[in-house]
Amino acid sequence: MIKKTLLSLAAVFLIWQSYNLLINLDKIDTNSWGFLFFIAFIINLYITGIFAFSGFAFPTQKILPKSYYKINTPKRLKKSYKVLKVNLFRKMLLATFWKSKKQRSKYFNGTKNGIANLEEQSMKSEFGHLIPFVIICFICIYLFVIKAIILGIFTLLINLIANLYPIILQRHHRMRIEIIRMRQSTKK
Repeated sequence: MIKKTLLSLAAVFLIWQSYNLLINLDKIDTNSWGFLFFIAFIINLYITGIFAFSGFAFPTQKILPKSYYKINTPKRLKKSYKVLKVNLFRKMLLATFWKSKKQRSKYFNGTKNGIANLEEQSMKSEFGHLIPFVIICFICIYLFVIKAIILGIFTLLINLIANLYPIILQRHHRMRIEIIRMRQSTKK
């Protein structure tokens, strides 16, 4: 209960910080590209953080119907995965954030039961990146409208890497899980 409360408070704090940042965008010095990149990073961090903290506290993946998480076009997903080089992104994650076997075992412990947990965690993670991706795309449109073009471009690029790539990666995980399940069912 304390954990959920703290995570919820963290999400609310990031909502407040995001609001303050967005209403003050017109006061940002647009002459420093480094500063603009930093602001773009913070926009992505705050918005994505709202949904990350919420997802750690609650089963947010259940907001979307199960049908959303079903992979209907695996060939298109495989092609997107390959064209966008999501495998390089996956390798970077495994070399940095997910380097620890202990961290990875929270999502998949190597057992048949672990597959169900991995699938659920992939849905939770996808939701935690999908909604921020959409919101940040709208923020980018707003940035372009107010002529903050460089900030909009930086924000969009970070959004693609920080949110679109994880969405594709999680969908790819579930596609592979479905293949494993089909193989298991044919063995019976």
